[in-house]
Amino acid sequence: MANINPVSTSMRFTLNLGELDGKAVEKSVNISKLDNNITVENLAAVSATLTELLEHPVTAVKKYATSLLVE
Repeated sequence: MANINPVSTSMRFTLNLGELDGKAVEKSVNISKLDNNITVENLAAVSATLTELLEHPVTAVKKYATSLLVE
């Protein structure tokens, strides 16, 4: 039987840097090496804390989980 083993978890913040020539300028900031078992509540708390420290507004926060299929 196949199993899925978690390998890594990270989150990505998308920041709004403003506009240049009428187009939105965005930047991504990655936070890696999160605990693979991070809960939604903990992820939200980390996100809220880091958002306060960033200079530019955060427009999105995404969680990425990488897993390995083992047979």
